[in-house]
Amino acid sequence: MPRQSIAQQRMQILYEKALDAIKTDPERARRYIHLLRRIAQRTRTKIPQHIKQYICKKCNTPLIPGYNATTRINQRREPHITTTCQTCGNITRRPIRSRKT
Repeated sequence: MPRQSIAQQRMQILYEKALDAIKTDPERARRYIHLLRRIAQRTRTKIPQHIKQYICKKCNTPLIPGYNATTRINQRREPHITTTCQTCGNITRRPIRSRKT
């Protein structure tokens, strides 16, 4: 569908702008991420995984490991990657191994 491809292009552009703006104006970067989420909701498209994993769900901050996010690999229970947002303290966990189907 052309609507979804245009939406994904705009989401990519907004994400790149948010990454550029995070160091100079964090509030503007959060606004870009908010607009990105609104585009995804309105057009009923999924946010691409390479973008979604670097956005804080709680405060809409683009996460840059080493700048405003801490990324760790944990081996307890199931091995997973833990990303902690330094802005709001939100913790995101992603499994390392793919699930068996």
